[in-house]
Amino acid sequence: MGSPRSGTTLLYHMLLSAGGFVRYRTETHVFSTLAPRFGGMRRRADIQGALDVWLGSDCHTLSALPADVVRDLVERDCRSPGDFLRLIMEEMGRRQGLRRWAETTPAHVLHMREIAAQLPGALFIHVVRDGRDVAASLSRQRWIRPLPTDRDRPALAAAAYWDWVVRAGRREGRALGDAYLEVRYEELVDRPQEVLDRVGAFIDQRLDHEDIVRVGIGSVGRPNTSFPGATGGFQGRWRTELAPGDARDVDAMLVRTLRAFGYESDSRNAPLRLAARARAYAARFAARRALKAFAPLARRSTSLDFFAPGSMRVTAEKLAQAVAGDAT
Repeated sequence: MGSPRSGTTLLYHMLLSAGGFVRYRTETHVFSTLAPRFGGMRRRADIQGALDVWLGSDCHTLSALPADVVRDLVERDCRSPGDFLRLIMEEMGRRQGLRRWAETTPAHVLHMREIAAQLPGALFIHVVRDGRDVAASLSRQRWIRPLPTDRDRPALAAAAYWDWVVRAGRREGRALGDAYLEVRYEELVDRPQEVLDRVGAFIDQRLDHEDIVRVGIGSVGRPNTSFPGATGGFQGRWRTELAPGDARDVDAMLVRTLRAFGYESDSRNAPLRLAARARAYAARFAARRALKAFAPLARRSTSLDFFAPGSMRVTAEKLAQAVAGDAT
């Protein structure tokens, strides 16, 4: 989990390639989308609503589970979002002959304490990437709506979101003590075995980089355009991908948070105008998060676009892995 475009999928596919984890090639958005949209899934009618959305989505298709099995499990035993996620993942594990599972929704970084309360014993890995590179990548996607003053500068909105979400994620995680680990994307691609040793000690499992590359699930074996293997080739691209003025302002806006997470910066501090802008964005993001915690408003404001049929890439390979697990 972590900010979007931070390498969460790369680490997840490394774990799947290592073996011993349920093979499920997508995110779930249970806590970040289904739970707020359906009143925290506290009432039977809300659980039923979430289940109907799930069964009509590619999330369900990629699980390779029969719909009647999922429906029976959830209708019988689900009392919370944590139950919903656990029941589906455990049933996949039962069919794959595996007991451990991992989940990779980036936005769940904002829900760690809630998840920990509902899934006792859960461990949390927060993947952090240089916020300037995240801003360059996110600004191309235009997922973060800029303030009116930044309509032509989406990189500032993207940078502000990274700043807010990694700080919020660190607060969530540090409340969990030893159940929380931070991993830097740049170290993962530059010194993969060193980072995998840390992750392996954290989850109590041996992780061998050569074995992981040999199995090569997903972005480990066929890197996407953002994470080209463990080469580090996409580090520092903000300097060339962002316009000079945007690069300068993004670096200055993020200077405190960059240094807090161990990154160097060309800036000494953020000018007042950029600091004020970052606070304005943070207030907006925090307000949206608060709305999601208030059921009546969250029902109307939480989009279900992620669960629209056809929103994910469903392949024969992904389905075969979900059916066979480590046997593939």
